[in-house]
Amino acid sequence: MALNTAAMAARKRFGNALQEARKTARLTTGEAVQQRDVAKALGYKSYNRVSQMERGLTWPKDNEWKILVKILDMDLTTRVRLETMIAEGKATAGAWWTEFEGEFPESLLQFVAFEDAAQRITTCAANVLPSLLQTERYARSLTTGVAGSVLTADAVERSVALRRNRRHVFTKSNPAVVEFIFSEAALRQEAGGKELMLEQLDALIEDGSSRTVSLRVVPFAAVATSMYMVHLLEFGGADEHPLTAFDSMTGMTFQKRPKEVRESRYYIEAMRRLACSHLESMAMIKKIQKEMSSA
Repeated sequence: MALNTAAMAARKRFGNALQEARKTARLTTGEAVQQRDVAKALGYKSYNRVSQMERGLTWPKDNEWKILVKILDMDLTTRVRLETMIAEGKATAGAWWTEFEGEFPESLLQFVAFEDAAQRITTCAANVLPSLLQTERYARSLTTGVAGSVLTADAVERSVALRRNRRHVFTKSNPAVVEFIFSEAALRQEAGGKELMLEQLDALIEDGSSRTVSLRVVPFAAVATSMYMVHLLEFGGADEHPLTAFDSMTGMTFQKRPKEVRESRYYIEAMRRLACSHLESMAMIKKIQKEMSSA
C-alpha cells in the first residue's frame, strides 16, 4: 500500500497548530499548559498520546477534541481553524493526488499537499516556466526533451497529468494568491516549436488576467537573473509557519526553519526588484507573442 504523504502533511500541519495552541494556553494557576497536563485531562497516565497528536502521527478522537478545546481554552477562531484542518486533513485520504503515490517521489506529493493548502504561493523560476503555468503540450515537450530517454510514454503522460491537476489551486472556492517570477528566456525559448510556444503564451496571458495571479518577468536587461527554482508557501493562520521548497532531480527539498525561510525571502525579494511589474510583464508577453507570430 502506497504511503499517503498527503495525509502525513495534513496531520503534521495540524500537529504544529495544536502545539502552538497549547504553548499559548495557561492553566488556572497562570502556568503554561504542558503535555502532561493535557494527558491528565484526557485521562491518560502518559503524555505519549498528546505527543503523537502534536507530532502529526494521529488525529484526535471526537471525545478527545472536546477536551482539548476546553483545556486549551481555545477561542472561536482557533477552534474553527483547527477543526477545519481536521476535516480537510481527513479528506486527503481521497484527495486527487493520492492516485499518483508510488509513481513520483514522496517529497513531491507532500509539496502538492502543502501547495493545495497554501493561501499564498510565490514561485521564483529560472529559464523555464513554473509547472502551474505550463500547458499540457508545453509540459509534455519539456518532459520528453529532458527525460524522454528514461521515461516511458505512459510515465510522461502521468507527469503531464500531475502538473495539470495541480492547477486546481486556481479554481477552488478560495483560490490561493499566486506570484510567479521567471526569466525572459522562458518566454523566448521555443519549447516544442513556435506553434506550441504561441499556445503557451496565450495561456500565460489568460492566467495573468486572473485577479489572484501575478506574473513578474526578469528582463534580459536586468543586471542578474533567477538561478534557482524556489517556492514560498504561506498559510492562513498567524501561528502557521511558512515554508520554502526547492526543486531537485529526485523530488523536493523543504526548508522550514525561520532563518532558512528568511533567507529565501531575501532571494525572492531580490528577484522581485529585478523583475518588471505585472502590467509591464503582461505587455512584454504580448509583445513577444506578436514578434513570434510574425517571424
